[in-house]
Amino acid sequence: MLPEAFAGSGTTVLSARAHSVEPSGNGYLYGYEVDTVDAAGARATVLTYVDTGGGHDQHSAVVLDPVTGDAVSVWAYPNDPGLPVLPHVTYRDAVAELLTAAGMPVTAPTLTVAAYRPGKRAVVRVDSPQGTVFLKVVRPHRVTPIVRTHEQFVAAGLPVPRVLSSRGDGLLVLERVRGVPAGSRILEIADDPRFIASLAALTGRIATVRLTQQARADAMDHADWHRRTLVSALPGEAEEIDRLYDAIGRRSIGWSTSDRQVVHGDLHLEQIFVDEHEPWRISGLLDIDTAGWGYPVRDVGAVVAHLVVTGLWHRSRGDAERGAAAERLADAIARDWVRRNPDGAERIGPAIGSQLLAHAGGQATTGSANGIATAEQLLAATRAALTAPAATLPAPGPGLRPRSAPGRGS
Repeated sequence: MLPEAFAGSGTTVLSARAHSVEPSGNGYLYGYEVDTVDAAGARATVLTYVDTGGGHDQHSAVVLDPVTGDAVSVWAYPNDPGLPVLPHVTYRDAVAELLTAAGMPVTAPTLTVAAYRPGKRAVVRVDSPQGTVFLKVVRPHRVTPIVRTHEQFVAAGLPVPRVLSSRGDGLLVLERVRGVPAGSRILEIADDPRFIASLAALTGRIATVRLTQQARADAMDHADWHRRTLVSALPGEAEEIDRLYDAIGRRSIGWSTSDRQVVHGDLHLEQIFVDEHEPWRISGLLDIDTAGWGYPVRDVGAVVAHLVVTGLWHRSRGDAERGAAAERLADAIARDWVRRNPDGAERIGPAIGSQLLAHAGGQATTGSANGIATAEQLLAATRAALTAPAATLPAPGPGLRPRSAPGRGS
């Protein structure tokens, strides 16, 4: 599909490497690093996305998937059809102009992409002699509710960045939060009970925010779709996948709505910042776009599942020390939740398991040997999570970079 998408552009595709994968609408969004050569012989590597479940615009090519026969959209960064303002924040002059228009003039800005989730959001760090700010790019219709949510979190005393400026085309200017991503200090916080206590206190404070909207739907809400996707990608494991999803369904069907509270909605260590000198102390919280009413155990399940995937990623890169630290922290967080919520101990397994199976689907649908191996490891982790009140992790192995790995958070 990639050579076909580039056909007619004067550019030839030489090779491509899988970069990322994540759910998108009723499909998946696959990222590739595509090596190209133009008519003049100039070579380049283009970050390109194939979207099987989303829309497209004038910058996208529509081609047919040779396996399914379905039309898919192919586009190159930064021409993201879901984030129309993104191309305008990737150039220094354009950024200087828009910040001046917002009353925050800068000189000689340096731009760094801090985070990018195709079709959903991007964060660009802007460093200049005048200071550091972050440009957050979202879908245009999300600007007003995000500004309102930030105001409500700030009013509740949560350490989220203030919105300094916003525009209706999908751009927000955010202040810098204090500290560093918790994932970058995994070795220091893995065995420190003070971090576990800080995390519990953080979720407790989130529950006090005066929100009325529902939290973003998660892997448990979309379980049927994730199940079909995973079975299609791993037909040899269909019986086991159905058994795991059936167990999650049985153990979650009776959850009372009275147990819900305001939650983050997509919590993991790259959303949490910690003090540089006392990394057990939480100093910042990011990406509250997903916040709203939901089950608190799902936030815990998301943190634990991301740590499982991060542990596998560290081990696949030969860093057994950080891999083991991520695994220990995952266990500690799960055990702490069970200790504080003994009446809801049965909920932690399904909350973790549903997230792990969603990650497994994303890995397996790449079709690569590493992706399939990682998916099988995540199936093993799901079995363990549904068996014990705290996550017990499988043996290490290869895998693609998870969204929560250090360097990808915003």
